Amino acid sequence: MALKDHNPLKNLIQHFLTARKYPRWRWALVTAGLSDAVGFGVALIPPLQWLLDGVTAAVLFAVLGFRWSLLGALAIEAVPGLQVFPAWTLVVAALASTENRKPPSGGRTREQNAHSIQEP
Repeated sequence: MALKDHNPLKNLIQHFLTARKYPRWRWALVTAGLSDAVGFGVALIPPLQWLLDGVTAAVLFAVLGFRWSLLGALAIEAVPGLQVFPAWTLVVAALASTENRKPPSGGRTREQNAHSIQEP
C-alpha cells in the first residue's frame, strides 16, 4: 500500500490546476477577476459598485450553484472601503482549490493515460 502525500499546499495547488480544466471554473474565475478589476475602478461610485456586485453574485451562483462562501464575498464587497480587496477572485480560487473532484478524463490522471498509451 503506497503512502499518500499529505502536503496540504501541494494538494490545494493540484486541486486548483484540475479545476482549471472545467469550463465552469474557468468562467467563474474570469467573472470574479473582471468584477474585482472593474470594481476597483468604480469603488467611489456606490450604486455602480452595488450593481456590479449583484450581477457578479448572480453570475457566480448561476455558474457554480449556491455556495455559502459566495455570500461571504458579497458581504465583504458591501462594506465600504473593502471593495479594493479582491474578494470575488479569492473566494472562487479557494472554492476551486478545495473542491474534491475526479480529473475530467474519465477519472484517470494524465500520467495514467500516458502510461496506458505506451503499453503494448
